[in-house]
Order: sequence, then structure tokens, then C-alpha cells
Amino acid sequence: MSEKRAVVIGGGIAGMCAARALSDFFDRVVVIERDKYPEGVIGRAGVPQSRMFHTLIERGRREVEALFPGFHRLMDQRGAPRVSFGFNAALMSPRGWGPPLPFPRIRGLFTSRGLLECTIRDLFRKLPNVELLEETEVTRLLASPRDNRMVCHGVEVRSRAGGDSRRIEGDLTVDASGGNAKSNIWLQQLGLTNPHDEILDPLLTYAGQWLRMRDRAKWPARWWWTHGVFIQRVPPDDIRGAHLMKQENDRWLLTLVAGSGQYPPTDPEGAAKFVSELRSPLIAQMLPLFEPASKMTAYRLSKNRWRHYERWKENLSGYIAMGDAACVFNPNQGQGMSVAATEAGILRKCLKETTAPDLLPKLFFAAQVRFQFNPWWLAVCNDLRFSSVQGERTPAIRFFNWYREQLALTPDRKVQQRLAEVDMLLKPVASMFEPMIALRVLASPLRNARHGNKVAETRFGPMPPALATTF
Repeated sequence: MSEKRAVVIGGGIAGMCAARALSDFFDRVVVIERDKYPEGVIGRAGVPQSRMFHTLIERGRREVEALFPGFHRLMDQRGAPRVSFGFNAALMSPRGWGPPLPFPRIRGLFTSRGLLECTIRDLFRKLPNVELLEETEVTRLLASPRDNRMVCHGVEVRSRAGGDSRRIEGDLTVDASGGNAKSNIWLQQLGLTNPHDEILDPLLTYAGQWLRMRDRAKWPARWWWTHGVFIQRVPPDDIRGAHLMKQENDRWLLTLVAGSGQYPPTDPEGAAKFVSELRSPLIAQMLPLFEPASKMTAYRLSKNRWRHYERWKENLSGYIAMGDAACVFNPNQGQGMSVAATEAGILRKCLKETTAPDLLPKLFFAAQVRFQFNPWWLAVCNDLRFSSVQGERTPAIRFFNWYREQLALTPDRKVQQRLAEVDMLLKPVASMFEPMIALRVLASPLRNARHGNKVAETRFGPMPPALATTF
């Protein structure tokens, strides 16, 4: 094989971002996708959760823009809302309503999965040295022993329309096939033991429905939350929440969330009753402005699963896994797509150091785990606040959840900014413990006592406050 070739398993967001990173270092990149790409802004068949709530947090937006320059401009042109809680959207956290702010903090892209994938696809298709094989399934990895190790040199594939299997050779194989990756089967076929899986089930189910504003419906002038409302669940035992968020093309998305293995209702009467019984009736009061634009569909969330390739005892050169194929997160914090894009950036940096098939996997997995710890820790600690979630609540997890609560209650702008940066994956979890942040948290009760300040009761009422009184 004269040309230097890479193979990517999966053509979703992780696969497209990986292919873009690889395209700078390989003569040819072959992307194998089991579905057929849809035309326009609709969800792929292989993404059953595509009709649910999605967000590309700020770290992810920056990483995608770095891989595909022009992405942000295209999303703006296509009407993707930019949301900042407290500025154009109301957030009811476990502590109550956050106050409105006169300026946005860090904004996230709150938009349909279909628009995100369509926009990235349009830029992905312009890559001159990337070949896409649609409606094609990988049946096994190709590998052979060499110098006391196994070397992956491609994949065997088969068209979903039928026909014989064929081989696609490559110097590097990247598994970006998502949460249902079959790597455990492929590795066993090679006689290798699988990496250890760490699993935590959040016991969450979502139900989602597209809405449109009714003809002649008027948005009340006092409702400053023009881009939506987000009502979170309250640990340890409040298992219900909901979001009503603006999307592109004048559509809105109503999302119902239920924990403890329960399913939210999918009928109109049940959905109306569900939101009316939340700790704030705000979404129920907003719903008369809207009419259905689709049926309500439910989706049972995948478990948090971290496949620890960084601890893997086997030595398979020429093979790496990224995105959900390596680690699946509870999407409660909207991390998954941003993690995949960031890991593509990590792959790009590793390829600048070496493209040697025997050195790259360990280099990449070591860099991947340094980043991946942060979203995993945030997701798991958040889930373990709820009594129905089964898992070990170590002293470290208990302390972190307590400390994070102290930060959230501190009305210091620098502390709140740091929390937002950590949630958006712009800063590591460790940055929450920097002396400057810890001192501000400790000083806050003293400052409040000296000035007689306290959390405004309006934050806990049925409606978001009209004025910023606590920040």
C-alpha cells in the first residue's frame, strides 16, 4: 500500500471530527457509516435520541470551529439559538430561580441534533482526501501479530444491501462508532481481553416534542426568558424536570425528564399534567402559546460507561477509540458531542507528535484520560446526588458535591464564572479548588453577614425574578 491511509468507523459527529483531524496527516481517510446520510436537517436513523434536547457547550463549539472553520457562521446563518441562562433563558436550579443578568455569560448552542450534524456534514463533505462509505457495516477488525504484539491494519466491511465482505486496509483505525460500539466483540475475535468498563446507570428517561407558537400568540412583555425555561430536578428525591427551549426555524422543544427508572408521559393530557406538577408552573403557563409540531417520543438514556483504554493491558497497535465508543455520559450536562470534538483535537495534537501506529495509541489514550476525567467526574457526581442511582458514594464524591454546592450558593461573580467554565469544559475540575476561588467561597458568608445580604426569596417562587438582586 503506497498511500498512507486511515480508517474511521462511524460517520457521526465523532467520526466526522476524527476524519477532519486525520485528513491533515494521511493521504486518504475512509469513513465507514452504517446509515445513509439524510438530506437536510433531519435526524439520522442511527441516532434515536436525535429528537431529544441537545446542546453544544462552549468547549465543543470552539473545538468544532477549530476543525471546521466557518461552522459558527453557518450555524448563525441557519438560525441556531445562542443561549445564556440568566440573560435570555430562565434556569430553576435545585436552589431556585437564578436572577436575570444584564449581559450574557458563556453561551451555548441549543439546537437540534439534525442541524448540528447537517452543518458539520456540509463542511465535512468538502474535505478532498476523505472518502465516505454509507450503508456499510464493519464486521471485524483486521490484525496480525508482529514483534510480540497485535497490529491492527484495517477492517472488514459488508454493505447493508447485501453482498460479499471486503477488506479496507489502513495504517490507523479509529473507532468512533458511538455508544453501541461493537469493539468488545471485535477485540474478542482477535483473542484480546476487553478494557475494563466502569458503569453507572442514571436511570433517566426523556420524552420530547416539537412545538410551534400558535398564530396570533403574543409573548408577554414581562417574560424576559425569550429563549426558554429549564427546570432541573432536585436531589436526592425529586425525580422530575422539564425544559421548553427555543430551537431553529421558529420551533421549540418540550422535553420531560424522569428519574428512578420511570417514564414521562407521551400523551398530551399526561404531558400537561406532568409540567403542571413541577415545583414551578411556569412551563405549564407557557404551553398555551404553543401547538404540537410532532408527536411526543420517549428515549431511555444509556448508562454512563467508561471503557478504560488507558489501563488496557493488551497492546493493539494502530487502533484507538474515541467519543462514545470510549466513554458515554449522561447527557444531563450536554457534554457528549463536545467531548467527541475535543478528543478529535487531542488526536490532532498527538498526530503532530507521532503517526507511528505502535506509539500513537498509548500517547492518545494517555492524553484522552487527562481530559476525559473532567466530564466523567461531573456526570457521575451529579448522578450520585440522587438516592435512586446505585453507586458508591466515596468520601471524595461526597465532598465534591458539598463543595460544588457551596460554590453555587456563593454570589461572587468570579466564582460563578469559574463554575460556568468548568461546566462548559473550558477549565478542569481542579480549577474549582484554586486558592482564589476557595477564599472567595469562604469569604462570602462573612461578606453577606456584614452587609445583611441573603438569597432573595423570589428565586424560590413560581416565576423567575424580574430584577437581578443577588448577583
